[in-house]
Amino acid sequence: MKKRRLPIPLILLTPIVLLIIVAIAGIYRFSLSDEEILAKFPSQPSMTNPVMQSVFGIVTPNPWTIKIPQSSAFTFVSESLDGGLLKGNYEDGAERGFVSINPSQIAQINDNTYAVVIAVSNQGSGTFYYLSVSNYDEFRQRMIVKESVLLGDRVSVTSINVENAIVTVELLVHGEDQSLAEVPNKRTETAYELNDKGIFTKQK
Repeated sequence: MKKRRLPIPLILLTPIVLLIIVAIAGIYRFSLSDEEILAKFPSQPSMTNPVMQSVFGIVTPNPWTIKIPQSSAFTFVSESLDGGLLKGNYEDGAERGFVSINPSQIAQINDNTYAVVIAVSNQGSGTFYYLSVSNYDEFRQRMIVKESVLLGDRVSVTSINVENAIVTVELLVHGEDQSLAEVPNKRTETAYELNDKGIFTKQK
């Protein structure tokens, strides 16, 4: 009994079928209007971090990342508290705490660098204030705080200004006759310069 030969070799049948499918899909595509296509496949809105957009005017999906001073822990600034304060929680082993930031205590040094006052509260009674360097990495689209210098425990920062890359912080500290439980009343002013390594150094 002789074997029947297919009129088209089997190896050529597959590309022919695929070509027919592509042709049918093309005809279907051009039979639809742009409005009908958008209705079938609605575009997804790009995610934008609300803190980054409201504070810095930067459109990025990545949150503001802060390294906790004197710790290996990091936090994301992701909450807005009453009064406009920003907050981020952190854990460092058994220690739990949070960072708070007053947006009015952020000063721009250059296009991608900011001086920021951050307050760190943990399970102890103190609230430690730091002057921090916040850098925006355009390639990674992320704002990161890595370096900080201590301003004091339970102080009250009244202003922060930048002039010629010198950051001046005015604050109230506790006087010699005051306890830390009292409201600080001694006014002081300190100037800091950002060195080539991205670290604040106190001016003499």
